[in-house]
Amino acid sequence: MSVILPRNIEQMAERRASEAGFQDVASYLAHLIAADARDASDDALEGALLEGLEGDGGEWDAGAMRAECRATLTATEQGS
Repeated sequence: MSVILPRNIEQMAERRASEAGFQDVASYLAHLIAADARDASDDALEGALLEGLEGDGGEWDAGAMRAECRATLTATEQGS
């Protein structure tokens, strides 16, 4: 992939890449893109957690959860 940046942005990217210890601007940009993807994943997880917290307020029953897990495990073992 080839990216053309305005000269002032290119100079800034070169400076920031060097300051951060990257070999070149391409490595720096790859790092920024990966960080952006992680941030998006973190935002999605946070949203899901908040949605769960704001749910119907139903009680969590550890015994019922264990029973459901056992039933699923038994069904899986029988299907093997």
